[in-house]
Formats: sequence, structure tokens, C-alpha cells
Amino acid sequence: MSLPHQAGVGGEKAGRPDLLAGWARRKGRTLRPLQDAFSPVALRKRRVRADRSSAHLRLRGRLSWTPGGRLQAAGRANRAESRKTDYMSLHIRTYREQDRDAVIALWERCALTRPWNDPSADIDLCVRSREATLMVGYREDDLIASVMVGHDGHRGWIYYLAVEPERQGHGHGREMMAEAELWLASRNVGKVQLMVRIGNADAEAFYGALGYEAQDVTVFGKWLNDPNAP
Repeated sequence: MSLPHQAGVGGEKAGRPDLLAGWARRKGRTLRPLQDAFSPVALRKRRVRADRSSAHLRLRGRLSWTPGGRLQAAGRANRAESRKTDYMSLHIRTYREQDRDAVIALWERCALTRPWNDPSADIDLCVRSREATLMVGYREDDLIASVMVGHDGHRGWIYYLAVEPERQGHGHGREMMAEAELWLASRNVGKVQLMVRIGNADAEAFYGALGYEAQDVTVFGKWLNDPNAP
């Protein structure tokens, strides 16, 4: 996803002055090139995402999902249909500390927590990492969705995708997954994976509709400490 004036900030494009750069010159101001402002170092320092939220584009019907579960620019024919579902769009942003209790309560209502995993510790680990982020989705003043996303340098991983049970089935899960994929794509991560517990047919159907496929691998695991120990 490109940002306005991305190619021409601070200079000229195709022989005509860039509008934003011209405004800065008239005001006697200096613009920092966008590629510097959104470099990995700058992003880490400011703890912002490189892609910005795509919610405003979804609201205006400028993005749509392909049958394979990918975001694409929507043609005019699709925009009228997209506008019919404007009311379903979320305000998606990066997790803040004041979200902690609401996020953990959401995970518990969605049966995502396990006795051997401390959800608060998982949040702390994610927040400390430069290769992971936790995003939350709001509907008005209510936190109703979340997704945790990170990468190991080769593949992206999705955890804690949650939507308030009473609000499921309205496209909010798709929105959160789209934001997670954009976050990974902005970091040049070429593949994303996730794990679904055996028997969770609803989750399998959901991810399958987004273009995810079962992989020809077997996941092995080993406990390094006893999760049942007091």
C-alpha cells in the first residue's frame, strides 16, 4: 500500500513539482524523506506500523478480498457492494497498556487461554519484541477483536485471533487478519503460518476461506518444564 506523495516527497516527480514539497518550500520548512521516516529503525523508535491502517480504504470500498483471501484494489462495480458493509469496519490500532484487562477477558471468552500459558506474560513478551505486535479492534468504545502477529525472520506467525463471540460472523475476523498480513508484508515476510487445534472445524473453515491451506508438515513439541507442576 503506498502513501500519498510517497515517490515525490522532497523532490520532483515526472518533471512537475511535488505538491507537498512545494508547500513545504513556500512555508520555509524541510520535509524528511518518507523512506527515512518509515525505515525499520525509525519504526522501532516510534513503535508505529509501516502500513497504516487499511480501515479507511475498506470503508470507502477501495479494497476487497479475492476468492483466495487476498486484499486487492476494488473496481467500481465492487465499491457499491463494499459500502453496504461499511458499518462492520473496525478501528484497528496497536495495543496499549490500558487494553490489557479487556484483551485478556476477550481471550478468555473466546476460549483461547490455557492453564499453562499466562496471557499477561504473552502480552509482555510481545510488547518487548521488535519482531511482533498485538493489534486490537474497536467498535465504538468496545474492544471486540485482537490479533497477535510476529515473525522469526523467515515466516510470519498468527496467534490470539479473537472476535467477541456475540459479534462473530460479521467480517471482523477477516479485518484483523488483513491487518496482520499487511504488517508482515510491510516487513518483507513472504509467508504466514498458524496452528489450529485438531477438531476445530470452525477455525479450519474460516482460515480456508482466507486462502490458508494445511501444510505437509507434522508439528513436534516437547515440554521443557512440567505445565502441571505447582
